[in-house]
Amino acid sequence: MISFLFQIALLQALLTRCDVEALKSEIVKFLNQRFAYDKIEFVVEIKSDVRKLFNCDSCEFEIVQRNLTEPRLYQTFKVKLHTKDGLQKDFTIQAFIRTFEDVLIAKRDLKRGEIADEDMFIVEKVETTFLRDGFVKDKGEILGKRLKKFLKKGEMVFGSYFEELPSVVAGERVKILAIVGNVKVETDGIAKSSGKINDNVRVLNLSSGKVIYGKVIGRGVVAVEIEN
Repeated sequence: MISFLFQIALLQALLTRCDVEALKSEIVKFLNQRFAYDKIEFVVEIKSDVRKLFNCDSCEFEIVQRNLTEPRLYQTFKVKLHTKDGLQKDFTIQAFIRTFEDVLIAKRDLKRGEIADEDMFIVEKVETTFLRDGFVKDKGEILGKRLKKFLKKGEMVFGSYFEELPSVVAGERVKILAIVGNVKVETDGIAKSSGKINDNVRVLNLSSGKVIYGKVIGRGVVAVEIEN
């Protein structure tokens, strides 16, 4: 009798385990669709006690929520269960989501002030479950930018470590685009201060000899609006 009851309990445990694995797979499928562009690898751990929720040998699951915004750590999922007998049951479960992603790693020691290029970094898959936001996954996000701090070989790269180079540099020759109403006139000048796109800088108008203020609108180009 004990042996028979043990076999029944073991069978129920195996069926539940099967169901849990099917549920995990459905959650991973849902996450892959929801965060497809982020290229994240997910590992799901069910934290709710599911033994009382379902116990069938051919359960199918459907994740029915639509408002998940965070793909990691503790999350609650709304689930619809379908059985082979056509029965349906709605329930919620809590799961812990671990994430693994390809991130940029410093290939060598990098000095402050270096300009990011292709050969400075390698890509490695790491667990990102507990990382703060802002790590870099695509070299294109930082290429051509200037490093603001020392970075050790093997250290993970964050976007906040870099800054845009100024589009206008003090002392360099620039093109001044004077705008009067609908009329645009170009002239040469010398930048008296540095600035990035949309920054206001001082420039010396070589034609008039006057120092004026303008907005940086491109590499080496400063726009100046002149009232009529």
